[in-house]
Amino acid sequence: MNPLFMNLYKPIVTKISIILGSGGFIHNILIGQLINGDINFEQSFGLITTGIYIPLSAVLPYIISFYFILGLMEDTGFLPRLAVLVDNIMHKVGLHGFSIIPMILGFGCNVPAALAIRTLESKREKFIASTLMAISIPCMAQSAMIIGLLGPYGGRYIGYVYMTLVLVWIIVGLLLNRILPGYSSDLLLEIPSFRVPSFGIVLKKLWMRIFSFLKEAIPFVLLGVLIVNLLYLFGILSRVAFVLKPLFNTILGLPEDAIFAMLMGFLRKDLAMGLLVPLDLSVKQLVIASTMLTIYFPCIATFVILIRELGIVDMFKASVIMILTSITVGGFLNLTFSRSGYSLLGWMIIIMIFLIIKNISLHNEGLKE
Repeated sequence: MNPLFMNLYKPIVTKISIILGSGGFIHNILIGQLINGDINFEQSFGLITTGIYIPLSAVLPYIISFYFILGLMEDTGFLPRLAVLVDNIMHKVGLHGFSIIPMILGFGCNVPAALAIRTLESKREKFIASTLMAISIPCMAQSAMIIGLLGPYGGRYIGYVYMTLVLVWIIVGLLLNRILPGYSSDLLLEIPSFRVPSFGIVLKKLWMRIFSFLKEAIPFVLLGVLIVNLLYLFGILSRVAFVLKPLFNTILGLPEDAIFAMLMGFLRKDLAMGLLVPLDLSVKQLVIASTMLTIYFPCIATFVILIRELGIVDMFKASVIMILTSITVGGFLNLTFSRSGYSLLGWMIIIMIFLIIKNISLHNEGLKE
């Protein structure tokens, strides 16, 4: 899609930019900010630049590839077997086996993962799955940036980020399962025999899912870009950065310049990680920033899909959980991280959290009896 945008679409948008005077309120809404005098589809943040580029070029290729693979797995009969294999594990966090599908899709792109959550049965399961997917599953583009940022320092630092995300997935899942009222539905399904997939059916399902994505995602992404643009143009983002400065400097151990990268993560997390490169951060700060960018908020495309799936109230609750978890994990890493990994204090804190959750679980079971 990039060649199409650069060779066919960019000249049209450039002419519109010139007509609008290359600046001004309307120009900044439609085209966005010019980067070094030129339009950058990832950074300009205009409605007809970034707003169109994100769903069609940044997300759609992952949608096509993963929905194609998903269709193949559905037609071969593999998915029911996978759901049965992980059902016991998923029940520990308040989900059933089919919830593994959004988690797997999320490693490619969080948008199809968010769309896959609608297949879950209860509102409680959708809330838990959405929250866990959004805070613990980095998309492929974000994973590439994590590897690019931390790879030069050694593979163990990449491992620390993913180990932290796994622990967050487990701990938050256990807590949500204990706190939220209700129960996990049982997994009752017939296991089909393995078969050769019908490519005609796979392609038909692929087209239906792509059309559904384009119809639902593009309007919400445009709305999200518009809101972010207005917040930026009216200086609200700058005020937020000023308020957050003490939090970043003291609790998280990050410099003030990292605030804007974190705020931009709402639009594109991989782009936000790229903004960390010129800040000359230490390896500890890179680990903290990379982990927090994964946890603290979904990108705008995922966010607008989750609003559609969960509703505004539940999405607000999930957002609060994400932000609190991000600050907690960032402070935890700042307090306990050393160049050799988690310190003894860090592991003691993790063990204490697991013991508390276990005691809560035993107490609840005693009350039921």
